[in-house]
Amino acid sequence: MKTLAVVSALFSLATALAIPEGATPLEIISSRELSIEERSNCPSGGTLPKGALQPTLMVPISKNLPNVAFGGTYTPIVTPNDFCTIFNLEIPSSGFNKTCTLEFLFPSHGETFSPFLYNGGGHFTFTGYAFNSGATEKTTYNNQPPPGPSPPSPPAVLAPGNAYVINAGPCFIPEGQASMEVSGALCSPDTDLAYFQTESAGCPIGFYVVIS
Repeated sequence: MKTLAVVSALFSLATALAIPEGATPLEIISSRELSIEERSNCPSGGTLPKGALQPTLMVPISKNLPNVAFGGTYTPIVTPNDFCTIFNLEIPSSGFNKTCTLEFLFPSHGETFSPFLYNGGGHFTFTGYAFNSGATEKTTYNNQPPPGPSPPSPPAVLAPGNAYVINAGPCFIPEGQASMEVSGALCSPDTDLAYFQTESAGCPIGFYVVIS
């Protein structure tokens, strides 16, 4: 009953925050806690430069409902050994010969006005998919995109009040190509997570790519 109540609460949050119509295989290199100054101002590491890329589509999938397509959402949802969320990000041609940094920004409730629910041990897994083969509105657990490179050493814990660099490396977009889609799934064996992805409600929260 507890699990059912948690899932119900997560879906209530997700539904209340809207479901849009169509709203990188990466390596963990560092994580850190935000300083007192950063908690007040969200500077480098807790904020984003102009032009940072947000997910173009976020799609929940469920191991226990493997053939149900939940469509796109603004509110990613993760539950222990069941719901995951797939994130699509579009790397533009301007990324050619540049560095792409994937970040997961996770401010505390005092640092963002974006609502989020977090409960559990904070352990997560990251599964990468093949380039240009991300999720669609019809994606389900049983028809996920084909596999691609995944992070070899995911962080021990994702917890509120921290900014995480998931990967920093070449963007890999070929010269002359208009864009390239990268995607991956966030899952957890022990944690309930739902949040409203935004960069305009105090400190930004969620996955972003910065090109430099």
